[in-house]
Amino acid sequence: MQEIKKPKRDFLFIDESGDPGTSTDYFIMGLIHITDLSFKKLNIHLGAFRYFGEIKNELKSTRLNKIQKEKLLDILNFSIDKNNFVTASAVYVNKNDYQGNYLKENEKYSIDSTKFRHFMMRRLLEFHFENNEAQSNEIELIIDRFHSTENKEQQMRNYLRNETFYNMPKFLHITQADSRYVELLQIADWISGSVKEKFFVRPEENYDNLFSHIKTKKIIT
Repeated sequence: MQEIKKPKRDFLFIDESGDPGTSTDYFIMGLIHITDLSFKKLNIHLGAFRYFGEIKNELKSTRLNKIQKEKLLDILNFSIDKNNFVTASAVYVNKNDYQGNYLKENEKYSIDSTKFRHFMMRRLLEFHFENNEAQSNEIELIIDRFHSTENKEQQMRNYLRNETFYNMPKFLHITQADSRYVELLQIADWISGSVKEKFFVRPEENYDNLFSHIKTKKIIT
């Protein structure tokens, strides 16, 4: 009997759509969660997708046409059907309905787009780990490069490592990276962009195939 390999590390890639301030009526954060084993197989399919599709730019959701989005969904379907660990989650805010902190001035908190972004990231991770388990004892979090200063980046790390948050694992590494050279961050962008399409841009379209794989939650408070 062939021995089943166990993953040595989990990887979570996070990207966003919309503005954490007031420029858009929505804010979305999406993630894709894989392991070192599923990464190897997923990477082969993404490489073939780029090569045969002659895609040289980033896989940004705003740049992908309908056929390219369908091909990415095929890759996601294939990866999951082959029992690789690949899963995705997203949380979103409609700012017209949002009653929580940091977007509007209230008695307790002032407007703060940085804290709001960190809050949404925490809610995304809590929601994700309510529905999914880590596959190893080493979990690495890779986030699109939102912060340009080391101070804000450290604030983010300290916040996400706060032990008072329930259902949050301990992260071995929390890293910011530029999505231009991290392809899985581009996939996280596609996920958050798909949530934007479904709930804010083209809600009349049928997204059932994709959203059978992406668990979503609307954040109100």
